[in-house]
Amino acid sequence: MFRRNKIYSMNKKAANEALQNVFAACEQKPNTQSLDALLFKNIANTTLVKAGKWMSIALLILILLSPTVFYMAGKEAKEFVHKTDIVVVSHHLDKENECFVMQLDGTGIDYDGIYAKKEDGSIVYPAETTPDGVVKFHFENGTLNIFIPDTEGGIVQAVLSK
Repeated sequence: MFRRNKIYSMNKKAANEALQNVFAACEQKPNTQSLDALLFKNIANTTLVKAGKWMSIALLILILLSPTVFYMAGKEAKEFVHKTDIVVVSHHLDKENECFVMQLDGTGIDYDGIYAKKEDGSIVYPAETTPDGVVKFHFENGTLNIFIPDTEGGIVQAVLSK
């Protein structure tokens, strides 16, 4: 069923004589290189080809497996996504005091870490925060990006624009 290549073996002297007979039968010049040099070149050439073949197979396997690295990295990154339950329950502009007032609800709110950034990049801290979730910012006009951190490292961002 499976055909195996037959391996013939002969000594070097008989092989050299057979080679010289082939050249003579084809009316060619006799071989000037020794059979040992020819065998050494043949072994060197086939070794390089075999090594190249195995290296290319290894690289092909690495290329085919490389998408799994990105898949696994994405899978691990999804596990580190922080989910927060901070919610802005209500908000309004207090025109008398020129303040923006919002009521926060959720667990682990870091009231001392709440801040806002204006359009020019300057940072504004709340004028007042209360433990029951009320936060007040001085606000006249423009845009404020309000950042509300929690104690676990997550941040909720709210944008106020007038």
